[in-house]
Amino acid sequence: MDEDIQIIEYKDVNLTDAMLIEAFPTVGLVGSIAGHFIIDALHLEEIGAITSRYFMPAAVIHNGNPSPPVRIYAGKKICGPDNSCSQIAVIISEFMPVVDIVKPLADTILAWTKKKKCSMIVSLEGTHAVNAKKLKTYGVASTPRMKETLKTHSIDETKEGMITGVTGVLLYEGVLLKRDVLCLLAEAHSSYPDSRAAGMLVETLDKILPGIKLDPEPLYKEADDIEQKIRAFIKQAQPTAPSTHQQLPTQMYG
Repeated sequence: MDEDIQIIEYKDVNLTDAMLIEAFPTVGLVGSIAGHFIIDALHLEEIGAITSRYFMPAAVIHNGNPSPPVRIYAGKKICGPDNSCSQIAVIISEFMPVVDIVKPLADTILAWTKKKKCSMIVSLEGTHAVNAKKLKTYGVASTPRMKETLKTHSIDETKEGMITGVTGVLLYEGVLLKRDVLCLLAEAHSSYPDSRAAGMLVETLDKILPGIKLDPEPLYKEADDIEQKIRAFIKQAQPTAPSTHQQLPTQMYG
């Protein structure tokens, strides 16, 4: 675990066999939007945070409570392919870390999930829309088990392209370490926060979560309100955020 990155657990929660969802912002901010929706819909509790001197010097305020920019949530649920996990956890952020910290951050997440004995990692991503009138979701898997999950739930597997950032590192490290990592990609509009694309991600994730009902309809209906909240987070953070040339390119995809 990198000494410049620390995971702080507010309490010791048993995450054995849990599904961990990673929700960082990329194209259309769909990861962050979907992550917020999942946390609220499942009434997950904030159980920890990831901190680093390289992270944005800001606090996220939710329900009057300040939190670090990268938080960890969890709740007691039945989830995962074949009911294979008993709990769901979410790592979420409203900012993309600078390039130099991306791999150490991904490695820290992998080490922590191994320590906590999580069964799989699911990354929520946005990708540039090819056909704005007919948006789709896709999947990328690190192991044969995850590829079978995509096939079982009729999620089209992406054959060619590039995924950058934390998700990209999690995927290739998942291959090298034989760790179950699954990326769900929703085509999204890159010019604004796309809650409808986030709704597509939630709808796709719902397919692989037996025992949990994630209804994306509220997300579709409240898309405008959610988009405005995310815009406000970003606008408020701009004075202390790293300059744009230091940021990781959002999402590169062929």
